[in-house]
Amino acid sequence: MSSKRQRVTVEVPSAGEAALPAVCYLPSVLEPSDAAESNDGPLKHMKFKVHSKHRLGSSIQMVHASFGDIDYIGRSDGSENRGLQTCYYALGVYQPGENKLQLVKVAGDRIFRLEPRLSDLIYEPTGAGLDFSTLEGGRKAAAHKLVSEFGSTRRRRRMDADEASKVTADKISGGAALQGMLTSMATHTKETGISKEEVTRRAFSQRTIPPHDPSATTAADAYPLDLLLSRNPGEADSDDRPSLVRELNAAEMHRLAEDEQMLQQAREKKKIHPYVLKKLGNLHRLKTSDSVQDQAKARERAKQLALLTVLLRLLECPFLQPKRDPVDAMAHELHVFKGLAEFFIGRFYNRMEDPVRGVRYERSIAQKQLLISYILAVAMVAEDGFLDAEQFEELRDILKMEPAVLLTCLRELGCDTRAAKTAIEGKGQIRIVHGYQCSLLRQTGRTIKTLEQCFPAINDKGKGRSRG
Repeated sequence: MSSKRQRVTVEVPSAGEAALPAVCYLPSVLEPSDAAESNDGPLKHMKFKVHSKHRLGSSIQMVHASFGDIDYIGRSDGSENRGLQTCYYALGVYQPGENKLQLVKVAGDRIFRLEPRLSDLIYEPTGAGLDFSTLEGGRKAAAHKLVSEFGSTRRRRRMDADEASKVTADKISGGAALQGMLTSMATHTKETGISKEEVTRRAFSQRTIPPHDPSATTAADAYPLDLLLSRNPGEADSDDRPSLVRELNAAEMHRLAEDEQMLQQAREKKKIHPYVLKKLGNLHRLKTSDSVQDQAKARERAKQLALLTVLLRLLECPFLQPKRDPVDAMAHELHVFKGLAEFFIGRFYNRMEDPVRGVRYERSIAQKQLLISYILAVAMVAEDGFLDAEQFEELRDILKMEPAVLLTCLRELGCDTRAAKTAIEGKGQIRIVHGYQCSLLRQTGRTIKTLEQCFPAINDKGKGRSRG
């Protein structure tokens, strides 16, 4: 016995960027007791919102669903969609009256996994982090991220203007923030009788710059390795524990400077950062010099380059989610001893408890600024306290920073800067770049300056105050 098959017309619209429909799935849903006892499922109580943005020919969608105190977030560029896309998805809409099946392209060509998010935690980009100030700050951070990615240009500008007027702990890095801090402390200073010098000292202590010697008169003495790698004040030091400086792999730098074959292998395997590889020529010249002073400088330079290698690799890892002990994982990844790995984790990361993914280590804005300051300080010392315009451009390129931002960071370290032109060769052409020269404690006059004297001055005078 046979039956006649019903014919259905299939329509496929022309391909294009689709913001809707978004196809999502929930890996788990927590049901409250009242919803579990009723006939209505939890999905009936959820509210879904879809955000979309288009940039440089690509489209990114985000789906946000709320259910009580729990949010569910899914993105077309989420971690589950970062792998190779082997297939594309469409949503079939069947119209019985017309015997027609219309295939509609889904948003982002992806199926979104809606992951649970607690409202009092900050997730960046998919992990969790406790708000260090208040729970309200976590909500503000989430709103800030939403506006940054999906808000209009006018809304983003207004938000940036509001944020620029605030001075918070994670933004204190330079004279501009310190100026606001001093102004806000003016009334308190008069009431408590704190001197102007004490207020300035307290403000400067909040800067995100590495440990330093304010009385130093040379670059090497201003940011010595012993200070940069000093343990936290609360951690006990003992004579039987090796120095953190000695845990640097300086021997590898010596071998690379001497063996051309090892140097070529390091380039191919990208084991050493390209910026550091370019500095090995100077290390080789110091090491092969007949001067005892140059040979001593070569030993110190190898340690500096070893530290610079580790710092640059740390900058490429804004968060860690190790499957084993984090200290062991970082020591293996960076080829350093456990003591140094523990030091880097404690200084440049915060330990977070993610209820979904487990323990996670994330870097705050202040910690990123501190890490960049570490890199700049070591780079300046490794160049004997001077960067020409070409070296400035090279450093700016690897840090991916705008010239004005890099200048501000260098000046906060006590560097003196001035405009200079340089010729940059690239893609078979030579172009003239308006760059900068930077120097750190390069004593040229009769008066010897200290590092403290080279720090940028803070203008603590009111705007309306007369000059007379």
